[in-house]
Order: sequence, then structure tokens, then C-alpha cells
Amino acid sequence: MAHEHEHDARERRFREGDREAWEREVDPRELFEPAKRDIYNFIDETKVRYLRPMLPAAGSAVEIGAGSGRLLVRLGLERPYRLVALDYAVYAMRAVRENARRAGRDVRLALGDARALPFADASFDVVLSGGLLEHFRDVGPVVAEMARVLRPKGLFYADIVPRKVSLYRWAERERMQRTEHLYEGVYESDLSKGAWSGALRRAGLRDVRVISAGVYPPYTLPRYERLTWRYGSFLRSLDGTAVADVLGFFYMATARKP
Repeated sequence: MAHEHEHDARERRFREGDREAWEREVDPRELFEPAKRDIYNFIDETKVRYLRPMLPAAGSAVEIGAGSGRLLVRLGLERPYRLVALDYAVYAMRAVRENARRAGRDVRLALGDARALPFADASFDVVLSGGLLEHFRDVGPVVAEMARVLRPKGLFYADIVPRKVSLYRWAERERMQRTEHLYEGVYESDLSKGAWSGALRRAGLRDVRVISAGVYPPYTLPRYERLTWRYGSFLRSLDGTAVADVLGFFYMATARKP
């Protein structure tokens, strides 16, 4: 059997769903620096503001497909939760560990598959995911697993970046017309708000609400982050409106388990 040279392994094409497509070094922009006025912190704060009135007073929270885990540690700063982060990419474990250290919070790490969670039924009071669900062609098994590990009356949350034209990603509109992939090996869903609501209800969740959010200046615009923070109150006021339905960057989905 011929030895695979290093450059062959590096240049091979990823298949859809390969975990190697997600293996990389931690991006400095993913690190927890809440005082930094960049787009990542603006979006994180938007999510926390939206969720704050719904959060249980105490209990446990798990982020599925945790990535950097920034949202999870922010919720850990809001409430005295027992925190768990699950991902199938090793890089994510490194990122979560560093962000937990920076936030001064303990986070249990779990390496696993979102379609077969290594947790018992009704284990968590909050089950969340950020930028995860849109990367599955069949979202049903993932949502069903998230609902399974959620306790009765618990809070489900997901933010979803659909493959749709938005003001923020205006430069990508032509790519979205040609391909279902965000980049090599990574599928990007074009499901509508209504379709996501239906997927959550089929998983047995109730009080389902999916809103459009993120009407931000295009990221190709010079100083777009400065503009976003400067006009933040106005931009956030558009979340959940018809303007956000047309020009919004992402969806925020919430639900409860009966």
C-alpha cells in the first residue's frame, strides 16, 4: 500500500459531514473577549438579551455542536448552571476549554455525535446550539436528540444561519444561487422559518417560536463592525420584524418541552 504523502492528505477533498472539515486551529476571533466591539460579541450579546427573560434560574445547560462555546459560557455568567459542551471536533474542545478559563467557569467537555448524544433522557434544563442545525440535510435526528435530553419545561434554543440572501452576507448571494455548500465538505440548509418551526414541533416541542434577526451592514463594508455597534439599538429593534425576514442574517428558535 502506497504511503500517503502529507500534501496528499492536506489536499484531499472533504466529503460532506467529515469531521476533518471542521478540524483547524482555534481562530482568535472565537476567543472570549467580551469587551471587544466586534461582530461576534455583538451577535453574542443579541442572543443573550433575547434569551435572558426565558432562562431557568438554575440547573444545567448543554451546548450541542459547541464550537467555541462562547454562548454557553455567557449563559454560565447569567445563571449558576452546570455547563456541558459537546462537539465532534477536537479543535472545539480546545476552544471551549480556553473560553471557560477566560470566563472563570467550569465546563464539562464531551466528544460525541449530535445525532446520538451520550446523555440520559431529561438530563438538562437548557439545551442549545449555535450555527449547528443548518449543516444537516436531515435535521430531524439532531432535533429529536436535543429534545430527548431536555427536561420537561426546559428551554430549547438554536440559532440557525440559513442559506438565504441577507444584508450582512450580501457578497455571497451568487454562491447561494449555485451551491448548497458553505465551503468544502460543509452543507448549508435553505429551510425557511416555517420549516424549522415544523421540525421542532415534530420533535415534540411546544411554544415554538422562530424569529429572523441580524440586519447588519455588509461585512465587505469598511468599518462595518463600528457601524453595527454604533447603531446597535436600532438594528436590534428590527429583530423579529418583516425587515429582518427579508434582510436578516440568522434565525433564533426557542421552544419548551411539555
